[in-house]
Amino acid sequence: MTAVAVSSNRTAAAVRPLVALNKGLVYRNAANIAPCGKAALDEYLKQLADFQQNPSFQNREIYKPLSESVRAKLAALLSAAPDEIALTRNSSESNNLIAQGLRLKPGDKILITAHNHPSNTQSWQLRAQQAGTTVVVADVPIYAKSPDELLATLSKKVSPKTRVIAVSHLTNTTGLLYPIADLAHQANAWCHVDGAQTFGWMNLHLPNLKIDSFSGSFHKWPMGPLESGMLYVRAARLPELTPAILSIDYWSDKPTGARKFETLGQRDDPKLRGLEKTIELLAATGMAQIESRALALSARFRAGLAAVPSATLKGSGHPSVSGPVVKVQFPNQDLATIYNRLWTQHRIAIAKTDSGDAAGLRFSPHIDNTEAEIDLVLRALKG
Repeated sequence: MTAVAVSSNRTAAAVRPLVALNKGLVYRNAANIAPCGKAALDEYLKQLADFQQNPSFQNREIYKPLSESVRAKLAALLSAAPDEIALTRNSSESNNLIAQGLRLKPGDKILITAHNHPSNTQSWQLRAQQAGTTVVVADVPIYAKSPDELLATLSKKVSPKTRVIAVSHLTNTTGLLYPIADLAHQANAWCHVDGAQTFGWMNLHLPNLKIDSFSGSFHKWPMGPLESGMLYVRAARLPELTPAILSIDYWSDKPTGARKFETLGQRDDPKLRGLEKTIELLAATGMAQIESRALALSARFRAGLAAVPSATLKGSGHPSVSGPVVKVQFPNQDLATIYNRLWTQHRIAIAKTDSGDAAGLRFSPHIDNTEAEIDLVLRALKG
């Protein structure tokens, strides 16, 4: 495939036609669901029709080698080994596979943050009830300006009984980027990272993060089909995990490596074609270029907020602890009114949190956005 440059407005002009997005829609919600790539969607629907028209065992023989091809391409994108990659349904499933798969004992402690995604909080709370362990919650210094500030709140909660540290890599609440690998290994704890908000825009080299497991969803930043995700488990730690879900494939095929987490019964195998095209688009575009573009767009938006009356940025916005998830509060204004006005008057699609220390409007620009769209949103916020 031809690489797509992402260093200027021409980038969005080149990428936008490649995604299934209505004309005139200013979409700033990749942190929730990103528009799927057209090639991925077309290939998936084509393969789905073929499957339904001929669901014979003979016609379905393509899927096992196709899953291995997809696994290999994804592993290459993340600098991992194919045996370390499981193809799951989303980050939530991957988080639960780790929570249910680790062998924990009474007295063990699980350290999370107050801004973990619910699937990376509730799965550990359930596991703690089952195993007699304790979930310890570290506060989040929302206005941290350095990785050390984020690590400090976690470090204070570490004890000799800390068995797991499970943290959202980039929080979906305020867009803080956590540097956690060093802390986890100092504590000799299993380090699990919910990467739902970094997989697809960050140029990830998973072995370099020194983590034990990592989850991701294709329907967010990678711009892939719904109900498709991934789980990375470092090869040396795979024997420590037991699969939480078993189906007919487990004992008959004896899956190797992270494949043991894929024995989920009948799956939407035609979606593999969509995943293949999604990964190919990311690889051809270049993850380093995607990261640079996403960060540049979010930095432009953060800078422009200074001219928006009463707009208050959640978080310091410091580059060392920030990503392309931007949360904005408007003191003494009704969030729902602003949210609805952006949609009805400007067709700007974003997310909203109504209460708590993460309250505000969330904007998450991606590579299909232009600088002109960033400026349009800033003008719209001024009323």
